[in-house]
Amino acid sequence: MTHNQKFRQHAERISSVASLNDGVEFLGIEREIIRSWQRCLSDDHLDPFKPRSPNVLEPQSLHELRSRFEAFIRLSEPELANLASALSGSGYAVILTDNKGLILHHQVEDNLADEFRKAGLWQGADWGEEHVGTNGIGTCISEMRPVTVHRDEHFLRQNIDLSCSASPILDPHGNLLTVLDASCCGTEDSRASQIHTRALVVSYARLIEGRYFLREFRNQRVLRFHSRVECVALPNEAMLALSEDNRILAANIVALQLLGIQDRNMLVGMSLSDLVGNDLDSLLFASKSNEGTVLPFRHQESGARFFGFIYKYKEPAPLRGLTIKPATQSPDECRGELCNLNKLAGEDPQMLEAAKRALRVVDKRIPILLQGETGTGKDLFSQAMHKASKRKDKPFVALNCASIPESLIESELFGYKHGAFTGARKEGRRGKLIESSGGTLFLDEIGDMPLNMQSRLLRVLETEEVVPLGAEQLIKVDLNIVAATHRDLIQLINEGAFREDLYYRLNGITLYLPPLRERQDLRNIILKVLEAENDTGKKLQITPEAISHLLKYPWPGNLRQLRNVIRTAVALCDGDVIDVSHINLPTLVGRNQNHAHTCSTDSSASKPKNEDLPPVEAVSDNPLRSAEHTVILNALKTYNWNITRTAEALDMSRNTLYRKIQKHNIKQDN
Repeated sequence: MTHNQKFRQHAERISSVASLNDGVEFLGIEREIIRSWQRCLSDDHLDPFKPRSPNVLEPQSLHELRSRFEAFIRLSEPELANLASALSGSGYAVILTDNKGLILHHQVEDNLADEFRKAGLWQGADWGEEHVGTNGIGTCISEMRPVTVHRDEHFLRQNIDLSCSASPILDPHGNLLTVLDASCCGTEDSRASQIHTRALVVSYARLIEGRYFLREFRNQRVLRFHSRVECVALPNEAMLALSEDNRILAANIVALQLLGIQDRNMLVGMSLSDLVGNDLDSLLFASKSNEGTVLPFRHQESGARFFGFIYKYKEPAPLRGLTIKPATQSPDECRGELCNLNKLAGEDPQMLEAAKRALRVVDKRIPILLQGETGTGKDLFSQAMHKASKRKDKPFVALNCASIPESLIESELFGYKHGAFTGARKEGRRGKLIESSGGTLFLDEIGDMPLNMQSRLLRVLETEEVVPLGAEQLIKVDLNIVAATHRDLIQLINEGAFREDLYYRLNGITLYLPPLRERQDLRNIILKVLEAENDTGKKLQITPEAISHLLKYPWPGNLRQLRNVIRTAVALCDGDVIDVSHINLPTLVGRNQNHAHTCSTDSSASKPKNEDLPPVEAVSDNPLRSAEHTVILNALKTYNWNITRTAEALDMSRNTLYRKIQKHNIKQDN
C-alpha cells in the first residue's frame, strides 16, 4: 500500500465514524478516540489530510513558562528520571506538559533526539488537541483520564506513526496541573502491547500527585490510608488533608475511589468524625503519641475497613537518648586508585561504560542499581561513586542485607531507642538510614532483604522519614541510595520474593559490572592486585606461565577470589619471583568444572554463572534454543540495542522481545 492510499484510508475511516453517537464503539476503536475525532471535525474544523505543525513558543515565552513550573518540575524530576529508565531502550521519550499541552520538559535518548524534534515533540511545542488533533497529550487533557493514542488513531495523517500514552496529574482539588506522557516515534507493535507503557505512566503520575499533595499541605495534617495495610504510604494510597478542627480540606483521586464518592464537593468540608466515627479518637491519639503507627478504622457509611495514619510534616530534629556514632564503612574500604571510578574501571569497555554512566547520574538524586556476580567489586564501585559525588565529605554507610540475621535487619536499618526491646544497648543506636542522611547508603545484596523489610524500606524511600524502634520523634532524612545484587530481581518478583514497586523505586538506572572472566584487561588487573597485596617489602615478579595459569581460570569468585589467590601466592613465595607452584587455585565444583582452562577473557566466550545464582539453562543444550538466542543477539547488535527496531525486524512485539531477552539471559555486553 502506498503512502497516499494509506492516508486516504485513514481519512475515510475518520469520516465513517464522525456521525456516530457519542461514546459508541466502532470497529474496535476506543470511545475516547471516536469522541476526539468528532471534536476535531466539528469543533476544531481540522482536516486529517492537511499538515499542521505544532505551535512552538518563542525562547523567552518558554523560559517564562518553565519558570512558573520550576518548583513542580524539580519536585517531579526523580519520577521522570525513573520512568525514563524504566522505558530505556524501547524508543520512548518521557514528556511533561502544562495543563494546555505545552511541553515543559522532555527526556529522550541522544540517538533519538533528531527523530523526536522532527515529529514536533520538543520543549515549547503545543500539543493541545485543538491544534494538532487526536494525540496522547491533547486527548488526555480533553478526556481528563489516562489515554493511549496508537498510530493511526491520531487524527492528522502526519502523526500516524506515533504511539503515545498519557496520564493527567491533578492537584489536591481535582484540577488539571500537568500531563505526563510517554511517546514513541515509530513502532509496529499492537495497541494491546501499549498497556504496560500506559500502566507505567499512570503509576508515575500518581507518584508525582502524591508528592505534590504532601507538599501543598505540609502545614496541615493528612490522613493517609488504604484498604490494604501494605499499600499505606505507597504510590496508590488515599490522602485526605485536614483542618485544625478535623474537617476535610482536600482529597486525592484514590480517596474518592476507595470511599465510593463521585463528587469531590460531597467530601470537602465534611468532619472526619462523620467519615470514620469513633475511630477518629484512636487515629488522633496515635498521631500525637507515635506518628506513623498504622491503625484500622471503618468507613461509617459503607462499613468498609481501612488502614491508615495521620501524618504531619516535621522539621528534622535530633533524637533524644540516641548516641551519634561515626558512620560505618564497608568492610572492603576502597583505597588509592580503587576510589577513582575511571581507575577502578581499568581498560575494560564494559566497566568504562558503567563508570561513564555513573559519573553522569551520581549527583542527580537518581537511585542506582548495581548488577553483577558475587565478588565483581560492587562494594568498591559504590564507594568510588560516593567519592566522585558532591557528597564525598558526607557519610558512606553500607548494609549487607544477606549477612545480617532477619531479626536484626530492622534495628540495623531503622535504629532504636533505649529500651525498645530486650537486649537493646543502653545508649540506643542510630540506624543506617539516619547515619547515611546527606551521604550515600549502600544496600548490598538487596535481593536477600526480607519482604516485610522491603515494605518498610519502600515507605521510607517515598516519605524520606524514619521513626526508629521505640521512638516517638519522626526523623527527616536525605537519602541517596545505591543498591546491589547478584540475583535476578525479575525472577524474584515473578516468584513473589521481591516487591515490584521497590524494584522500580531502586532502579533509576542499572549498571552492570562484568565478571572477572569477561574483563578484557584481566592481565592488568592481576598485576595491580599483585602490587596491592605485596607486603613483603620486595619487588616481586610473576612468570609468564603463572600469568597464563591465572588467565585460564574462570574465577567464579571474581575479584574477591583473585585477591585471596594472589595473597596466598605472595605468602608462599620465598624469593622474588612468583611461579606456577605458588598459584593455589581452588578446585571448581558443579557446572564451573566445565569451564576450567577453557574460559577466555574475550566477551564472546561462554559465561559460567556463579554458584550463588539460580541455574540457567545452557544455550547449547537445545539446538532450537541456541538458534533463537543467536538470532535475537545478532538482531540486537545490528540495531544497536534499539528494542523497538529490533522487535520490528524480528516481527514480534517489544514485550515478547523483552521476555525472550530475559529467557536467554542476554545482556548488552554479550
